[in-house]
Amino acid sequence: MKILLIRHAQSTGNVEKRLQGRVDYELSAEGVAQAQRLGDRLRQEGQRPSHVYTSPLLRARETARLILAQVGVADGVQPAIAEALQEIDNGILSGLTWAEAQARHGELCAQLEASLEWLPVPEAEAPQTVRDRAQRFVEDLLRRHHNDDRIWLVTHGGLLLHLVAALLGSDRTWGFEVGATALFEFSVDGDRWATASAQNRYNSELWRIVRFNDSQHLRAT
Repeated sequence: MKILLIRHAQSTGNVEKRLQGRVDYELSAEGVAQAQRLGDRLRQEGQRPSHVYTSPLLRARETARLILAQVGVADGVQPAIAEALQEIDNGILSGLTWAEAQARHGELCAQLEASLEWLPVPEAEAPQTVRDRAQRFVEDLLRRHHNDDRIWLVTHGGLLLHLVAALLGSDRTWGFEVGATALFEFSVDGDRWATASAQNRYNSELWRIVRFNDSQHLRAT
């Protein structure tokens, strides 16, 4: 099966440098153009999904809609809202710029800046909760789909780190910058995923990273 993970296009919250979390922001004018450029790229590559899942947040749903409008999809293929693909909940910091957060929650922000140790933010998701959410989604996806499926997920930068780690089977979530409309494409032998022998688990022909954090469509002239 082919799995394509897509980060949403630039939102107005991104432009304002807000800790968006689960606060809803629409796409910026540049974000609309980014999504259209990605859709045009995927159309030129001949890619069409058999299944599409999107975060319920507006910036992800709009990205999915714009991409699919460019690509064109088979009859009956509509984006399915997946609550599990929502961005990480930032709790009381949601929707604030860092300057606003410092003004409202100065002591908490000072603690967060002073240490790399995890500190709980009131009402926010803990890292373990986020990782468990991503892990459950990936496991369910691989269990329900088949090798001829072409699956697209439209989600958020923060959650993408955990989805990638879960898909790769890593016991840590690695950090990296995820650009707007960045693509992560994986090819997985779903028939063997759950039953792979000890040797086949290390057979790199069965599980392949096709592209990783690819946003070349934004650099193309």
